[in-house]
Amino acid sequence: MALGTVEKISKVARWGNSLGVRIPRDGVDQLKLKEGESVKVRVKGDTITIRRAKAHRKWTEKELLKGVTPEMCGPDLIPERAGKELI
Repeated sequence: MALGTVEKISKVARWGNSLGVRIPRDGVDQLKLKEGESVKVRVKGDTITIRRAKAHRKWTEKELLKGVTPEMCGPDLIPERAGKELI
């Protein structure tokens, strides 16, 4: 499907202490949005832009430390193990 312009009139409704706007079905389909998905809302002047939020990768400690050795960190960052308290 080619990306086109979706323009429809929506009403502003109360949602808790905030206000909300429904996204028309055509827009949801075009952007392939799903309920619960995060979006980025930008207000500038008299314009509101809603974009799909970029997914942030959640790194594991193992992935972050892959390839890091004690020699790379230096002696002051690797505590000496005196017993089982650090194991």
